[in-house]
Amino acid sequence: MTSRPTEASPPRGAASTGPWEDRQLAHGVLRLILGINIGLHGLTRVGAPGAFADGIVKNFADSPLPEWSVRAYALGLPFVELAVGVGILLGLRLRWVLTLGALLMSTLTFGESLRQQWSTVGLHLSYALAYYILLARAADARLTVDGWLASRRGATNP
Repeated sequence: MTSRPTEASPPRGAASTGPWEDRQLAHGVLRLILGINIGLHGLTRVGAPGAFADGIVKNFADSPLPEWSVRAYALGLPFVELAVGVGILLGLRLRWVLTLGALLMSTLTFGESLRQQWSTVGLHLSYALAYYILLARAADARLTVDGWLASRRGATNP
């Protein structure tokens, strides 16, 4: 039995009603969630980066990484997370910031793999998928600083 579209549900592939298409709305929602998540990871840690780094160094004590490299990474991580999260939320240099965020996830995945924290590594795959979707569909981004800047340049440079 085939399903026929009703008046309440438009046929597959039909344009959505509203200012944005469904894929643009989906991009915006995922960008909002990921930006809040990553940004708050950083924001909650930037107030005491030393304490955060001490905890990370302790967690990596049995890993093959030298303590100085773990500490240096951990001291910078909150600031990078905050910058990536804010960049995603604002849509500022969106392709660049999404690429940076994905690379950041790869470094976190590497470290957690060395510690054999497989459940955490599995969770990182969820983040990687979110970055992939947002980056692959970056042209669907709306309400971005990038778009606003582009429209201003277009208005001043006919």
